[in-house]
Amino acid sequence: MTTTDVGEQNAGYMFDNATDEAPHQLRHLSEILDAGTRRTLVELGVGPGWKVTDIGAGAGTLTAWLSDQVAPGGHVTAVDLDPRHITAGPHVTVRAGDIRRLRLEGSQQAIVARLVLMHIPEREQVLADLVEALAPGGALVVADWDCTWRDMIRRSPSPRATRLLEQFQDALLSFGESRGADMGWAKRAPEAMLRLGLDNVDSRVESRSWRGGTGICLLHRSNSIQRESELLAAGMTPEDLAELRQVLMDPDLMLSGYLMHTTVGRRPTQT
Repeated sequence: MTTTDVGEQNAGYMFDNATDEAPHQLRHLSEILDAGTRRTLVELGVGPGWKVTDIGAGAGTLTAWLSDQVAPGGHVTAVDLDPRHITAGPHVTVRAGDIRRLRLEGSQQAIVARLVLMHIPEREQVLADLVEALAPGGALVVADWDCTWRDMIRRSPSPRATRLLEQFQDALLSFGESRGADMGWAKRAPEAMLRLGLDNVDSRVESRSWRGGTGICLLHRSNSIQRESELLAAGMTPEDLAELRQVLMDPDLMLSGYLMHTTVGRRPTQT
């Protein structure tokens, strides 16, 4: 395994891998998202000998799985602003830095960018750079949440709980937008990939429900801890946040996750 120096946290990203809460948040994200991303990659045929890049690798769980799939003879590059949570292993290079500034090695059979492009204002230029790093026939997988869809409450313990959940969502998403996030970018990814000349562009949209104390509810709770100061600045009180975190652990709560748009396209084999 090789590494580079840790990249600085930068405007455009909502969360910080260096916080005490980050390992919990990254674990929740992996539990919510990895199964769907693995299915997509299996359908693409990922296997021995492939060169793959995992952008925004987070906890490194997808990187570790990919490492197993591409052995023997393949290689995985994991990219993250702060890759401290990525476990070293065979067939893996870890690169620390901002994808807006890093140059990827070319001829990748697959590149995965999950919950990355929605956060950065330069998303379309980064998308073009990712396409350039693909081998002919290589696949680009872009997965982002559509956070403009807000019909997530399947069951609420009380009207008060509903108000707290909505206030939390308003404040958190407003904070992300203030840093350049585009909460509806996922819906435009297919058109952007077609504009760059990718073939076989296809987008799937999926979500599932989670009871309090599981999945997306645990992620929201973790996010409320990571960004407590911004939530307080937006008008929530310490008492509101304490109550919100209790609600998110209540089994009477049922929330759907944000709509996950996974868009896949392939670089043409001939130009």
